[in-house]
Amino acid sequence: MNIAIMRAFVDIRKILLKQSNINEQLAEIKERIGEHDVQLNELYDAMDNLLDEKITQLKWKDREKIGFKIDKK
Repeated sequence: MNIAIMRAFVDIRKILLKQSNINEQLAEIKERIGEHDVQLNELYDAMDNLLDEKITQLKWKDREKIGFKIDKK
């Protein structure tokens, strides 16, 4: 009977060690996800800036030009 009790405690300890390892892994994953969110937000901001620059360039090219107009024929 004592051997069965000892084996039960050993099994419980193994389970608890696995669980603490899982908790550490979850904490690491949460940290990585937080870092990825920051990096993705930076990428989205950079893409928005590029798109805004493209739009302003298009508007600049398509504007109605004022001043002297010279017909080249």
